[in-house]
Amino acid sequence: MTQIDLAEPPETAVGESSFISGLKAILGDSGVLSDEPGRVFFSTDIFVRGTTAELVIRPESTDQLAKAIAYCTQAGRAVVPRGGGFSYTQGYVPVRENSVTLDMQGMTEILEINTQDLWVKVQVGATWRSLYEALKEKGYRTPYFGPVSGYHSTVGGALSQGSFFLGSTQYGTTADTVLALEVVLADGTILTTGSAGSVIDGSPFMRNYGPDLTGLFLHDAGALAAKAAAYLKLIPFPKHSRYASFGFEQQVPGIAALSDIARQGLAAECYLWDPVFVKSLRERGNLGDDLRFLKGVVSSGSSILAGLKDAARIALAGKRVFDGNVFLLHVTIDDVSSAGAEERLKLVRTLAASHGGAEVVNSIPRALRASPFNDFIQLGQQTPYLRTLPVHGLFPHSKAQHVCTSVQKFFAERSALMEQHGITQGTICFAVGSTMVGYEPVISWEDKQLAAHDRVKMKSDLETLAKFSERPVASQTVAAIRQDLVSLFTEAGAGHCQIGKAYRYRQTRQPQTYALLQSIKNAVDPHGLMNPGSLGLV
Repeated sequence: MTQIDLAEPPETAVGESSFISGLKAILGDSGVLSDEPGRVFFSTDIFVRGTTAELVIRPESTDQLAKAIAYCTQAGRAVVPRGGGFSYTQGYVPVRENSVTLDMQGMTEILEINTQDLWVKVQVGATWRSLYEALKEKGYRTPYFGPVSGYHSTVGGALSQGSFFLGSTQYGTTADTVLALEVVLADGTILTTGSAGSVIDGSPFMRNYGPDLTGLFLHDAGALAAKAAAYLKLIPFPKHSRYASFGFEQQVPGIAALSDIARQGLAAECYLWDPVFVKSLRERGNLGDDLRFLKGVVSSGSSILAGLKDAARIALAGKRVFDGNVFLLHVTIDDVSSAGAEERLKLVRTLAASHGGAEVVNSIPRALRASPFNDFIQLGQQTPYLRTLPVHGLFPHSKAQHVCTSVQKFFAERSALMEQHGITQGTICFAVGSTMVGYEPVISWEDKQLAAHDRVKMKSDLETLAKFSERPVASQTVAAIRQDLVSLFTEAGAGHCQIGKAYRYRQTRQPQTYALLQSIKNAVDPHGLMNPGSLGLV
């Protein structure tokens, strides 16, 4: 644990406050952003515009981060960490005046890759894609290796918000991949958790040496500390993979098959798409996307010839896999041997068939593994006025099918209202570890984009955006639907990742449990200046 000392701020430049001048002394001129469009952008997530930050700062090292946080909190400013900007739950949206946004995308270095002890130390502003590619070159991977948005999403964002997808059926959420953290508290204290925090030759080989302080700062939405670097587990890059996709006439049998596959530990990834979600992907895809996928499939084959055969098979299938009113279950299997992968595949086929699944071409899981990270900015450019809002819940297997039926009824009761405002929804289900099913409706509608969307558009899209009229009533209707859906999930006993300020964490905790969390918050952030409002903490 390290406590930093602050130098006196320099003399104030003409037209510049002493507060800004002091931050520039720590971060340099380029590390402080004060223009209004930039501050609005960094204060807006995918769904909500918050209180506009007073400043945006971009540290490049743990030392700069610690000094900047201490300087801000001593001046009474709230500090709000922000990663890649893909939150839709107000995770990094300021709720107070005089807030400073920490843009963590200046801290992108992969600091050490230790293949003997199987860990990597990475700054939290690195994207999952950059980490994946650097590790793959050495023949390794993290167990959970990112969200599909990992083209831009950062390691720190997923560790703060919680995330699951790539590798999650086998290895769980982001938290399950972490060995230790380097974090900065509200007063600038630098703290290292786990065995890495030892004063005698600290090494991140053991997370739970005593109480799990690493877990304390995971999935906390930045409410307890700002993460600076993470030590993540490594595994050898899977040598043998198999893929399968199955069509189901109904969602419930598809979820039953997904649960059986997950409980038996057969898959690295296992996810179910409903027909609306499948159709939306089909309509939004373009030739460029197809070619990128096929290029990835070629390079991911066991040989160039095998890769070409795989790509040809997918090309011949075309988008037929997207046709029809069918629920598609996709499975990716990893194993140390070809025989082991084949045996897993055989069991998966048996389980899927037992629930009425018919095997179809496996282009989706194969392509997703070949090119695991999507550039959602490019997808947004294809439909520059389309907005989407995922709403998810995590449930035990025993509740998943009941939740499915309840959500179907929920949307059926609102079908006329949704049709009136041009609102649609498609659903993804995902097996997370062997114990959980993630159920995630994705709501879509048309409205003028927020700053978080507009800033990343190509100039060619600006004219289209300017011509599109705002539809605030549609967005307000979506907001009301989300609140009702969150209530449904809450009553069903859901857990959540990406809690932020949107899901009802505080309301669902036992009073004594939440009181303990509040006391921890008071200890590490006595003035309540680290991302106020997250997790309901004050």
